[in-house]
Amino acid sequence: MAAVAGASGYAGGEALRLLLAHPELEIGALAAHSSRGPLGDHQPHLAPLADRELVGLDPEILADSDVVILGLPHGASGRLTAEILEINPDVRMVDLGADHRLLDSADWAAYYGEGWSEPWAYAMPELIRTDGNQRDILAGASLIAAPGCNASAVTFAAQPAVSAGIATGDDIVAVLAVGYSGAGKALKPHLLASEAVGNLNPYAVGGTHRHIPEIMQNLRLAGGTLGGLSFTPVLAPVVRGIIATVSIPVVPGTTAADVTDAYRSAYDGEPFVRWSPTPPNTAVTIGANTALVHAVLDREGERLTAVCTLDNLVKGTAGAAIQALNLSLGLPEEMGLTSIGVAP
Repeated sequence: MAAVAGASGYAGGEALRLLLAHPELEIGALAAHSSRGPLGDHQPHLAPLADRELVGLDPEILADSDVVILGLPHGASGRLTAEILEINPDVRMVDLGADHRLLDSADWAAYYGEGWSEPWAYAMPELIRTDGNQRDILAGASLIAAPGCNASAVTFAAQPAVSAGIATGDDIVAVLAVGYSGAGKALKPHLLASEAVGNLNPYAVGGTHRHIPEIMQNLRLAGGTLGGLSFTPVLAPVVRGIIATVSIPVVPGTTAADVTDAYRSAYDGEPFVRWSPTPPNTAVTIGANTALVHAVLDREGERLTAVCTLDNLVKGTAGAAIQALNLSLGLPEEMGLTSIGVAP
């Protein structure tokens, strides 16, 4: 039985959409911070759950489940998960928020402020690390932290070069176009259709975006030194999708074949992160738990450009969570997930 906290939001709703297609997971309690009434009033596309009533974020109710998936703002899930674990230490939890992602409390303090929570197993099975295998860490893990969507796109774009030794990870420059669903469901003036349509809106510029320490953490695990990371996201007038264009300095003597070999081999055999022979677009990943990655050596031979596209709500959030949950439960990794997009 899987309960979902934050069921009225975008991330929680996406988790429910995927759970409805999962043959081994039954949906339990549906909880939200302030939203009440039938779920259909808030998530009309989830017709099979339309009559289910939303309850409050009561740790007693949520703890009476085998699995709890939390789609809450940062800072909220850390407190709630501690209360749930106190009631039921055996519950399995997956946090879609940021609270349990960062290994270093100083990183949390620098980008989020107070309230660092203990890190959980990171829900990126494809994470390349020099000290082990991420799937082994997820197997049997009862506490799982889903990755950030932007962090996933940049990590997938950069880690093959770092892991293969053709880049140190220094001086990486990443520019992303991001769909508005990544900003959440809260009503804010800059998220209104009248502000978004026909507009490209940069945000969290100048090294302030909260996914920066997560990206750097990931690339250090892959063997990078990470002397610097420039990261600039831009809200684009689309609902879903991320395209990350990442420029990475390469070590002298790196060839075009070295770049292709590094990226092809990094994702060879992966069910959901795949090499694309041409620069991918976002449309082919929408609705799928798929990330597509392409990389090419720049003409001068001093940098490479890697492009990654994914659906921010699926492979960027809820899909990654379900994929990791499958591993933790000993189920086939692909269960309940699709790699087929809905383009056009």
